[in-house]
Amino acid sequence: MDPSTLERLIVKEIRKAREISRRDLADRLGIAKSTAGRRIDAMIERGIVRETGIEEFKRVGRPRRFLDTRGSYGCYAGFDFDARHLHAVLIDFSQQVVERRMVRLSSQPDRDEVLAHLRQIISEFRAHPVASPLLAVGIGVPGHVRRESRLSVYYPFITGWRNVDLAVELEIDPSVLHIENNTRAILLGEYWLGPLATASNLVCINVRTGIAAAVIANGSLIAGEHEMAGEIRGWPVSNDDWLEKVASVRAVIDGEPLGSDRWSEFVNACREGDETALGTLSSAASHHGAAAARLVQVIDPLAVFLAGPFTELEGLYLDRVRAAVVAALEGHYFNPPHILAASLGDCAGALGAAALAAAEVPLPAGA
Repeated sequence: MDPSTLERLIVKEIRKAREISRRDLADRLGIAKSTAGRRIDAMIERGIVRETGIEEFKRVGRPRRFLDTRGSYGCYAGFDFDARHLHAVLIDFSQQVVERRMVRLSSQPDRDEVLAHLRQIISEFRAHPVASPLLAVGIGVPGHVRRESRLSVYYPFITGWRNVDLAVELEIDPSVLHIENNTRAILLGEYWLGPLATASNLVCINVRTGIAAAVIANGSLIAGEHEMAGEIRGWPVSNDDWLEKVASVRAVIDGEPLGSDRWSEFVNACREGDETALGTLSSAASHHGAAAARLVQVIDPLAVFLAGPFTELEGLYLDRVRAAVVAALEGHYFNPPHILAASLGDCAGALGAAALAAAEVPLPAGA
C-alpha cells in the first residue's frame, strides 16, 4: 500500500473511532504494527495527527496512546440544497463545525440562482479567517447524480437544472470535488457525525419536494449499478397512486411551491389540533411508515432516519410513522428499528457532503 493511500485510510479510521491507538489501526487496516507506528509518527510530525492521552486502565502490556486528527490542518465545505433552501457548512480537519449557512431560495428557483449561491459561499469559505486551507468541497444534490463525472443529471423543481457539470460550473478541480445524491448525503452525515455513528446498517427516508431513500449496509453506502438506489418515489400505494404523488410535502399542500405559506399553515393547523390537517398528516405518515417497513425487511437496519419538513412536527409526525412501521411489520419476524428524525437537523446533508469530501479526497501531496 502506498503511503498516500495508507495515510488517507488512517485518517478515516481515526475520524470514525471514539478512541483508537496505533495498535488498533494496525489491526483494522491489516498492516504491521511497526508500519502503522512509523506512518503515525510521520503524520504527527507534519501536524496531521496528534496524541490525546493514554488509557487509564490496562491489565497487561503497555497502555495504548490514543490518537486524534488536528483540526487546524485544513477544512472542508459541504452543501445540500433542494427547491426551498441551500445549506452550507464549513468543518475543520477533525470534522468540527466552523460555520453554518442557510440561504432561502426564491419561490421558483432556477439553475443560475443556485449556482450563484454556491460560487459565492465557496469563495467566502476559501477566504475564511479561521479555517484554512480549503482542502475539498462536497455537495449533496437533489435527484440523479453521476458521481465520477461530477454531473447532476436532473431535478425538476429547479428550472433548467439538467446535466449540470458542477466541476465546470463552480471552477473546481474534480479531484477535490465530490457530489452525492442529497438523501445519501444526509445518511452519510448520520453515519460519520450522528449519535449512531458506530452503526453499520442505517436507512434514511427524505421527504421534501420529492421522496427518496438511502441505505448504508455493512458500513457501505449503496448507490446501485446506475446510481439510482433509493429512488422510491414511484413505489405504488393504494388506488393506483404512487408514493411521491400522495405523500410528499408538495402533495400535502396541493402542489403549491414549498416557499409559499401553505406549508406553514399546514404545520400550524396540525399543532392546533385541526382534524382535517391531522387526517392529512396521518395519511402521509402511514405511507412513509409503510415505505420504511419495506426497507427494514430488506436491510434490517438499526435505525431509520426521517429527514425533511415533516420532522418539524416532531412527535405528532414521528409517532404516526412509528405506529405505521409497527403495523406493517406485524407478523413478519422483524422488531421495529429506531425511527428517528435526522439528528443533525437541516444541515445533515451539508455535513454529510463535507464528511464525504473529507473521507474521499487524499491529503495534499507533500503536506
